[in-house]
Amino acid sequence: MALYHELLHYVHRMDDCRQEVLADEGAFAELARLLIAREVKRVYILSGKQTRKLKLYDAFVETLTLAGVRCFIYSEVDKFPDARTVERCAAQCQTYNCEVVVAFGGGTVIDIAKMVSVWVTNPNKSLYQLRGINKIPNPGVDLYAVATTGSGAESSACSIIQYDQQLCFFFSEHLVPKTVVLDPNLVLRLPTDSFLSASMIALTHAIEAYTSSFSPEFPADRANVMVAVPIFFSYLEKCYKHSVTNDKYLQMMMAPYYAGVASRRIGFGPAHCLAMRISEKYGIPLGRACAAVLPPFLELEFDNIVKPLAELARASHLCSAKATEPEAARAFIDGLRSLMRRVNIPETITCLKAEDYNGIIEMVLLDAKNWGVPVKLTSRMLLTILRSLK
Repeated sequence: MALYHELLHYVHRMDDCRQEVLADEGAFAELARLLIAREVKRVYILSGKQTRKLKLYDAFVETLTLAGVRCFIYSEVDKFPDARTVERCAAQCQTYNCEVVVAFGGGTVIDIAKMVSVWVTNPNKSLYQLRGINKIPNPGVDLYAVATTGSGAESSACSIIQYDQQLCFFFSEHLVPKTVVLDPNLVLRLPTDSFLSASMIALTHAIEAYTSSFSPEFPADRANVMVAVPIFFSYLEKCYKHSVTNDKYLQMMMAPYYAGVASRRIGFGPAHCLAMRISEKYGIPLGRACAAVLPPFLELEFDNIVKPLAELARASHLCSAKATEPEAARAFIDGLRSLMRRVNIPETITCLKAEDYNGIIEMVLLDAKNWGVPVKLTSRMLLTILRSLK
């Protein structure tokens, strides 16, 4: 539990990390004008292949170029954040002498951009040396995160990068982006599955933050969860079915933002640890794994988290005002499972193989220890959950 206490000690001393948030239709265009007004001359842009094909940032680059700003683009970010991509991009950013980094994409792109930003300004440290809690000495170059899906990475203080088959956890106030752009016009042009997966990651972070034993020490962060979770239950299904207007899509981008702020101090929970390993092992979307894994974890910890689950249920209008705490808590888990069904996320992961269980469990226990997860996990607990997913 040493890293648990190390994390708790650090987050109590963290700065508030206030961010500049541009949230509205057309906010992305406003970012170009903002960079020009700040007299930025060289910009390093990171994106995924799909984003490049959809030409979502062509107008942004054109506006900057016409104003004399040089743009250097890396658009080969893959589905999983890996150290080699960070190394390649950091080297390019240094070579081109870029003043700012613009991350244009979902959680993977933003996680890589965070590490590129800080590695450039910490040249005497290897990426491996920067891993862990508060191991990044110097602030990075200014990072602007344009969230195209909304996973919460745009407002969190962490990054997870794969390094030699190990998931390295980086936690520092220096990883919080300077500016966040939330523009519903970008979400509407992306595949629905990408939006849904990112939303489920953020919802998992929010619920695990609120039910964490850390959370009572950070009432402001708990308040962010109480804003975020009801939005997910009100609008996720409608956005998934494209039955709402742009202002509702904006709400569904703000909810992950609030979830990311909440996890900034409280950190991650065990469901996210297990989902990460399942996603990595079988190549399924992380949000899909989170959605399947979270309810069994809530069931297993039910007796310890009745009160916070009941509070979330009442805030999300998932139970009657007369419901007892256990009834309200049960209604929340039932409501969560119902939401999954309505957006066509199965509760099982059929690709799981029994022969992989021991390897997955071993890595999850290591991750939970390294990430300072407050729940004391056991092999038996994880085995029970894995079996329930088949």
